[in-house]
Amino acid sequence: MAEKDRKIRSLPLHVVGLTLAVCGAGILLATLVEAIDGGPDTGALLSCGVGVGIVGTILALGTKMPGDKDIALLDIFLTVTAAWVAMALAGSLPYLVTGALPEIDRALFESVSGFTTTGSTVMRPIEGNSAGILFWRAITQFLGGMGVIVLVVAVLPTVGAGGMSLLAAEAPGPTGERLTPRVRHTARNLWVLYIAFMFLLAFAYMAAGMSIYDGFAHSFTTVSTGGFSPYNASLRHFDSALIEWICIVAMFLAGGSFAIWYRLIRGDTRPLRRSVELRAYVLIVVVVTMLLIVVNDAGTVDTHDRIRDALFVTLAIVSTTGFGTADYGAWSDAAQLLILLLLPFGAMAGSTSGGVKLVRILTLASFAHRETLRQLHPRMMRPVRIGGSVIEDQTANKIVAFMALALGIFGLGTIGIALTGADLLTAVSASATLLGNVGPGLSEVGPSKDFLNLNTAARLIGIVQMMLGRLEIYPILLALVAVRPQRVKSFVIRHRTANSDWTQRSRRTNER
Repeated sequence: MAEKDRKIRSLPLHVVGLTLAVCGAGILLATLVEAIDGGPDTGALLSCGVGVGIVGTILALGTKMPGDKDIALLDIFLTVTAAWVAMALAGSLPYLVTGALPEIDRALFESVSGFTTTGSTVMRPIEGNSAGILFWRAITQFLGGMGVIVLVVAVLPTVGAGGMSLLAAEAPGPTGERLTPRVRHTARNLWVLYIAFMFLLAFAYMAAGMSIYDGFAHSFTTVSTGGFSPYNASLRHFDSALIEWICIVAMFLAGGSFAIWYRLIRGDTRPLRRSVELRAYVLIVVVVTMLLIVVNDAGTVDTHDRIRDALFVTLAIVSTTGFGTADYGAWSDAAQLLILLLLPFGAMAGSTSGGVKLVRILTLASFAHRETLRQLHPRMMRPVRIGGSVIEDQTANKIVAFMALALGIFGLGTIGIALTGADLLTAVSASATLLGNVGPGLSEVGPSKDFLNLNTAARLIGIVQMMLGRLEIYPILLALVAVRPQRVKSFVIRHRTANSDWTQRSRRTNER
């Protein structure tokens, strides 16, 4: 009992420790793959995995979750941001130690691109790197897709309102959703569904002709809507229509709400039937696919391939998976403009996709409609609605503010990348695809190229944009507020006081 009382009650340190422990386990899994393949990086990966795992374990065992009353809202945002920064730094170590990406900026870019499931790469060439390193790239996307903190909440022995706040702060979408009364069970059910989806997809890929390694590597990056592939040509490497159709179905499901799929599996079809966002998702996929079929001037491609290519590219962009089968950078200007407009959209809230999410776009449209009517009827009382659901004004205002922030960050990112020497189309598409966590853009960062065509300064801007896009802006901005010197001082004093009070109460209990 006395040993436990000496633990520091700190939410950020405890969650960062658990996050690093998970990363260490992921690196060790990549080490196992490398050892089975007989590659040269087994020792380097093993040292990284053990080192990251030990640091994380020491932090996790030496700290504990504070009570819900001791957790301030700023602590939640600071915790989520600190965990993701620690994860990105730890994830870059395998690239640095093995020499796959010897420059720190490139290694960090690849790590952030992996965990944020963006899929933009600076690894050139991809093929020729060891199996362990390429499998680690896939693992980073698998961990980042559902969220490492969601996994951490799932394994915490006790978690209260603070766990739900962590879940909501990391989950993609404007609100977190409970699937069960207990937060821990919600996180666990999401991860169980996510893992089951991954295994089913891996077996489907293998049945279609992939090896065990390729099946799992691509299933990791499909269910997470990440898009990393061990091959330079991405899924074009396999030259298989069946594999592409399997991926099309998987990308559509991964872009949908996991909460809806969970309830559907349990026999509840009401969310599926009532979801306006799901109908909008299907409508966008159908309409954009038809438009791409019409405006794509690929000429000699037969009808079946034309339809499949258009549908694949649409879902790769909307779901933000970013896999490549067709070089849409060589398509007509109209097709490229359509793709450019689609980059920031994203799919459904509660999915693993990036982008601003369709629910926000629907909310913004309803909000704009209401405010337009108020110009004629200033006293009109009309709620913001999505279908039959009423969106509270507080939530609608947050969404409008989020969209304004996203537009501002996109604009600043475009200007910043352009100032580094990139042409306008490259700068615009790079900013949109990095903030939307999509992957490839257009021009010099198109599907047949990579982000090495941007210089170091532009890639550093990209790292910030990817993190802002994955954590949906607010946690990082509010974490910056939390780390002001005065705020840090009060944070330390508060936790030191809480630890002291806890220890004194425990001692009195032991004495009694």
